[in-house]
Parts: sequence; structure tokens; C-alpha cells
Amino acid sequence: MENINSFTFVLKPGRKSISREILALILFVFAAACPRASSAQSFSRTSGQNSSQIDLMKLTKKADSGDIQSQVELGFAYQFGNGVEQNMDEAIRWYRKAANNGDAAAQNNLGYLYEKGPKTVKDLGEAGKWYMRAAVDGSPISQLNLGLLYLRGEGMKKSTEDAVYWIERAAAAEEPRALATLGFLYSVGLGVPKDPTRAFKLTQKAAKKNEPSGQALLGTLYATGLGVSKNAAQAVNWYRKAAKAGNASAQYGLGIMYEAGQGVERDRKQMLRQFRIAGENGSIEAQAGLGEIYEFGQGVDVDCEEAVKWYRRAAEQGNVISATRLGTMLFRGEGIEQDLIETVKWWTFAAERGNSEAQLGLARLYWKGSGVEHNLAKAYALFTLAGKTTDVSGELSELSSDMKQMEMASAH
Repeated sequence: MENINSFTFVLKPGRKSISREILALILFVFAAACPRASSAQSFSRTSGQNSSQIDLMKLTKKADSGDIQSQVELGFAYQFGNGVEQNMDEAIRWYRKAANNGDAAAQNNLGYLYEKGPKTVKDLGEAGKWYMRAAVDGSPISQLNLGLLYLRGEGMKKSTEDAVYWIERAAAAEEPRALATLGFLYSVGLGVPKDPTRAFKLTQKAAKKNEPSGQALLGTLYATGLGVSKNAAQAVNWYRKAAKAGNASAQYGLGIMYEAGQGVERDRKQMLRQFRIAGENGSIEAQAGLGEIYEFGQGVDVDCEEAVKWYRRAAEQGNVISATRLGTMLFRGEGIEQDLIETVKWWTFAAERGNSEAQLGLARLYWKGSGVEHNLAKAYALFTLAGKTTDVSGELSELSSDMKQMEMASAH
């Protein structure tokens, strides 16, 4: 069997440097984080109380007697462990009591737990059901949450039409996150006609209500000049506001502005710092960027372990390029331990999503039987898929010859 490292495998980095030649285009891409926005929870007037301020016995007695507000507060207490041991089942039980009595906050929070809770309680169908009940009764936050489920196709059939309907209703009620989300939809023409001017107005309204996602998107609109005159200083201003509030997309955008020297003095250390903060807060774009920064030593020393860490985090969130790069690094085993099982896992993930480089790498593994069972038919199929965007005529010709030789050998 041919040694695994003996056949050539070269993948180009996803970007030659961190600098963007077309800053506006790349910046705008990151605004796609808006549809990934998390659903929101409802809070009561006592939700923020700490455990020392909660009289559990009194609250439970009132909840048992049918007091709806107490039931909601008790559900919140169990959800976050305020004065009691955290218990999602108990949180759901108390929220459900209030929800069945028509309380919109309880219905929304019950939906939120079914959407975002641990695996033991997660049920997207139930989430949609409770969001719908509250949304129909006019709860803006539930209307937004329901719209986001429709937008992502989670727990119900994906429908941009239904998504826009519910998000528009929430925005009409001046719900800040709904204003920002609707602004994003108009900025890219998703489910609505593309309208940069309306996108800017909606986003600006959300930003002025101190909504971080609106501030982040407003920064992007100023950076790109979409719906408003391009203004790097204003972009940085709004990115800073949202970044301070913990918005990962704004932190990533601010990092790019430091990198490009737009609206601020160029500062690669600040760029890297913002990327790391954004990556820690879940920005897929920042995680993917950090992987390449450390893999290729772009302004830092090459650090394969750090690159793998960030690629893995982005890949686990579904980033195909990062999954491909991660597979490549694990395949090569340079600076890290080689792991063919993980290589196959991540290349398979990326190949199934149309990445030609992953298809090509996986095809070679099946061809040589490295890390997977020797399978020329699978190899041929993968080479064919990769061939749609890459010249694999040489590999297909050689593989066809191998297949014929095997057929002749089996015939004898």
C-alpha cells in the first residue's frame, strides 16, 4: 500500500492575507449573522432579582394557589438557579402552568426552553407551538422568535414569507431586535424586495434603541455605503457600541476596520485582539479567520495547535472551509498529531456540502485505502464531483486503469 504522505495534497489557504481587497463586500458578508440570531426570552419585573431576594416558600405557595405571575417567576428561578438548584424540568412545569392560563411571557419562555434548552428538553416543534400561541395573542418577542424559526426552517417548514410576516408584526410594535432583523432582510432582499434605504432606516431605529444587533448592522451599512453615504468613522463608532455590549459580529467587524486602517489607525494587534474576542463569543467568521492566521503565520508565528482549535470551533458551527482546512491539517500532521479518522470526518462533512477540495482529498483516501476502506467506486464518484470545478482528468484516467486491472484480476 502506498504511504499516505507520499501522494501530493495541496490546498490553497482560503485567503492570501487577512487584508480584504474589497473591504465592503467582505464586511457585508458578516451581516449574515442576523438570521443566526438567537431567539429572545421574556423577563418579568422581578426576573433580575438575585437569589437572596427570593422567598422561595412564599413564591411556591402563591404559585400553587394559581397566581400566574408567581408561576412565571418560579419558572424563571428554576431556569437560572435563582434561590433554587437549577432544574429545567421544574422550569418547564411552572412555565407550562402559567402558559396554559394564557400568560404570553410564560408561553414565550416555554418556547425558548424547548428551542435553546439542553438535549433532554429540546423540542423545536414544541418551541414553535408555544411561540405561535403567544405570537397570535400579540407578543412582539414571540412574533420575532417565531419568524426566526420560519427563517431557519427549524421546527417547521422553512418559509421566508411566514418569517417576514411575523418579523414585520414584531417590528411594527417597535421590538428592537425585530427592527434590526427586518433591516437585514431588506439589506439583502431576503423575502422582501432589496431596499437599502429602508434597511438603513429600520436598522438606525434599532440602533438608537440600543439594540446591539442593530448597532452592528448599522456599522456594516456605514462601512459598505449601503443605504447611506459610506462613512468609516461612523462604522467604527457603531461597531464599538455593539462590541462593548458583547456583539460578536461587531467585534469581528471592528477587527477588520483595524486591519484595513479604515476609521481607525491600522493596528494588527488590535485586529487580532478583536478577532479573538469575537471568536470566543461565537463568531464563525472570526474563528475561521483565526484558523488561517495561525496556520499560515499571517502577522503571527505559525501555531498549528491554535489553528486547529479555531478551525474546529468554526467547523463545529458548520463552516465548510474551516472543516476542509481542519481535515487537511489533521491529514498532514505537521505540528500536530496526525488523525486520519478526524480527517475523514471533516472532509466528508465538507464534501457533502459541495467543497471540491474536500471531495478531492477524500477521493484520494478511498483510492489508496488510507484511513478508510479501500473503495475505488467511491473514489471515482468523489473525483467526478470534484471535477465540476477542478481538473481531475489525470486522476480519473489513472483510477480507471486501476479499476480495470482489478476487474481483470477478479475475473481470473
